[in-house]
Amino acid sequence: MSDIEDIKATVEEWNKGLDSGDIERMLATCDPDNITCNNGQATTIGKQAIRDKYTPLIAAATIKSRFDFEHIKDFRDFAIVVGQFGGEMTDKHNGEVQNSSGRLIIGYRRNQSGDWKMALDIDNNS
Repeated sequence: MSDIEDIKATVEEWNKGLDSGDIERMLATCDPDNITCNNGQATTIGKQAIRDKYTPLIAAATIKSRFDFEHIKDFRDFAIVVGQFGGEMTDKHNGEVQNSSGRLIIGYRRNQSGDWKMALDIDNNS
């Protein structure tokens, strides 16, 4: 696989983890020092912050996510991914459906094993 294909596969693995409710699968795609800057939220650092954010969401809702790649720029050991995200969350208790969408910039860093890990997550909602 090329680096671009590997990066796309890593993005898709995050979404598969999210959609299946598997936080560990999601975290496996992340750099230990991941910086998350999500729309309207405080900036956080590290995998525990991701766990704290997504564990209650996964417990409360069934999620269907999508990501449409717009641009990937590989700078050797760091890459920037730009795209559009969308999601449908169905409340597990009352069946209420909420939709979200927006733009996303994700930075991936190649670790010492050669794997691409999410190091930066910046989004804005539509």
